[in-house]
Amino acid sequence: MVRLGAWVEGMDADPSVLDRYAEQLGVPMDIAGIFRGPDDDWPYPGDVELGEGRTLLVSWHLDEKADLAGWAAGDQDGWLREAAARIRGHGGPVVLRPWAEMNGDWVGFQPTPRGAAPRPRGGTYEEFIGAWRHVVETVRSCGVTNVKWAFNPTADTYPQTTPVEALYPGDGHVDLLALDGYNWGDGRGLTWRSFADIFAEQYARLTALAPDLPVWIAETGCAEDPGHDKGAWWRQALRALDDDFPAVEALVLFEADKERDWRADSSPGALAGLREGLSAVAGG
Repeated sequence: MVRLGAWVEGMDADPSVLDRYAEQLGVPMDIAGIFRGPDDDWPYPGDVELGEGRTLLVSWHLDEKADLAGWAAGDQDGWLREAAARIRGHGGPVVLRPWAEMNGDWVGFQPTPRGAAPRPRGGTYEEFIGAWRHVVETVRSCGVTNVKWAFNPTADTYPQTTPVEALYPGDGHVDLLALDGYNWGDGRGLTWRSFADIFAEQYARLTALAPDLPVWIAETGCAEDPGHDKGAWWRQALRALDDDFPAVEALVLFEADKERDWRADSSPGALAGLREGLSAVAGG
């Protein structure tokens, strides 16, 4: 069985949105994905409600506070200890994924061999590892025991992305591995891709780095594309997840009509395919 979760547009303001989404899909949502930055004094009351009986999966945008060298040097330790106290006070299980998709060439904090010059909030590979380890050690030193740390690159492996092997902070500072990946559909230089095509190569790289750690798919979705069958994509994707990605223990959906229409019910066929696939991997 795979644990399931989602970020659903509107659930930050109204946590019951996630409950209704679970009812729509016919499966329990055990994980609530949220996005928080340094100006967010979370957990908010809504986060507490979302976390009742669930794990909070937090994309933690630390790049908005400082560059990698600043984090590694401890420049933000006062703020970090305050955040740690709030997270400890929450008490419920939290998975933090700081600098999510750090290997992507579209983020301003991508570590590169040249350091911060091409990426204003980035740094060298060594500075990224130093920043990660310092943040983890500082939070742990505050008595926080309800947090797990997710090393979460994007599934992309094209030449402009940073190799994950250069960034891995080590098992002592990572509790689980995570990947983000989407089927963007045809157009704008992109093509329709299967779930296995999106995730297989990076999954293999990650699990080679840390064979004993579980893997979460922390964000995923499929575009509604008139030339393809989204429902069939979901059925095939969830069969592949079950058959070919044995280390995956959680799948978190991204539910919004944003860059593409990622919504479960973007079409009746899409919803039927997703419901069928989720029922199988959830043990229904």
